[in-house]
Amino acid sequence: MASLNRAEFLQAAAALALVRRLDLTPGTNLQQFASRPDLKPPRLTTRGGTGDFVFLAPSSGPGQRGAMIADGRGGLVWFHPTNPSSVMDFKVQRLHGKPVLTWWEGKSPHGIPKGEWVVADETYAELARFGPARGRNGDLHEFVISPENTALVACTEIVPWRHGTIVDGIVQELELPSGRLIREWRSLDHVGPDETELKARPGPRYDYFHVNSIDVAPNGNLLVGARNTWAAYELDRRTGRVLRRIGGRRSDVTFGPGARFWWQHDVRFHGGTTLTVFDNGAAPAEEKQSRALLLRDGGRHITLERAFVHRPQLVLSHYMGNAQLLPNGHMVVGWGGSPYVTEFAADGTIVFDAALPRGGQSYRAFRSAWNGRPTRPPDVAAQNGSVHVSWNGATGVASWQLVEDGRATQTVARTGFETALQPAPGTRRVAAVALDAAGAALARSATIEV
Repeated sequence: MASLNRAEFLQAAAALALVRRLDLTPGTNLQQFASRPDLKPPRLTTRGGTGDFVFLAPSSGPGQRGAMIADGRGGLVWFHPTNPSSVMDFKVQRLHGKPVLTWWEGKSPHGIPKGEWVVADETYAELARFGPARGRNGDLHEFVISPENTALVACTEIVPWRHGTIVDGIVQELELPSGRLIREWRSLDHVGPDETELKARPGPRYDYFHVNSIDVAPNGNLLVGARNTWAAYELDRRTGRVLRRIGGRRSDVTFGPGARFWWQHDVRFHGGTTLTVFDNGAAPAEEKQSRALLLRDGGRHITLERAFVHRPQLVLSHYMGNAQLLPNGHMVVGWGGSPYVTEFAADGTIVFDAALPRGGQSYRAFRSAWNGRPTRPPDVAAQNGSVHVSWNGATGVASWQLVEDGRATQTVARTGFETALQPAPGTRRVAAVALDAAGAALARSATIEV
């Protein structure tokens, strides 16, 4: 085993102390609230972290499935349950210059995802909900809003092949919000099944390609990642012609030490010469651990700038995952099939690590700024002599003011998703007012009896 230098040793020791404090025991799996008994999201256990909100979508394990926003340290801000459907690829994007939430929502009968895509505004109202064109299967892996305010989405179609069927990987560009088809790219028209790295014999649904990321290049072309060919394809957006294969059996580029990837997800351009990739390395395993890669793209040669790995615990994610490069050089990694979300500083130091309960997972995870302004009023409930108040999705609440029998009596700092207030003895009716950091009223709950 290779020895560590002092900086690597200190980094590993800090990571070990961080991870040892992550609580995955069954007794702390769920969050429950007196004011919102309908919400039962999984608990996100964290250490470290500040700054922007965390976006993830629990899709397995304890608790409800759905879209989740947590604060910089992992405290719940918004939860949108979708059981029995799942949410995937939940993130902040921009539509006509304004921030919006986007996600895929659906199910995967017989292993083939079928769903639709959703766009919501800062009040959490739906602006659009649409499915794929031409009767394709709406795939969970990608929904990108382009600079032209169109939707780039992943789709599939099962088509006859040899003595069975094969899954055709499809990219559609759709008008927003109508979902009208602008153009379509099909993998079988450009990439043959002989490029697959699948070792299993073809079955009834042979997913030889497996689109799992779409990105818009600085020149307007597309970059399509395909897990099962170990490659990303730079495409002429208008004609669909493959301009460059990055990886795979017919790669147009060479790789420096440590820059190669296997079974990858989330291949992204960042400017003209930088690429990021979530390198699963499995399955079956081609590496000992999954990595988030920062790569230098020289056109015909790819070199490794830095690999980010989960330490000291080895994480080998067999499926899902993403790598988000932040403007400050930090890397946010959603470990997909493993229950972790990690933020690394540019030098590889772990500054935030979080875990869903054991058995939990989120397809991707992100950090983004967000200003949630729900139109629904705050929720309030009386229980065991206390008044519990929450406002699902509101990001501007600094404190709560208690109104007892029509008179404002006390102000309490917000203590998390739900805050408890103590009315005076003899109080009969209460309400709560959400206040911002300047003390201005944002909204008032209904009045209830205690």
